[in-house]
Amino acid sequence: MALLLVILVPIAALVIYAVVYDLRRRRRGAPGSHDISSAARTARADADARGASGLAPPGGIPGGGTVPGGTGVGL
Repeated sequence: MALLLVILVPIAALVIYAVVYDLRRRRRGAPGSHDISSAARTARADADARGASGLAPPGGIPGGGTVPGGTGVGL
């Protein structure tokens, strides 16, 4: 009986607390969670705000510059 009180009751209480906590988070929509799609949307919005298209300029390297001494023609 002592084993039940000392070990199983606290474990059961923690499991119940975890379930209640998870249900509350799901009901609120989990405002702290971030997934890959939201990170991609943020990166795209930042690039659009800066005017970047994500493509290299003709004859240049990604980032906007050109190779020093280069002709601007691909290999």
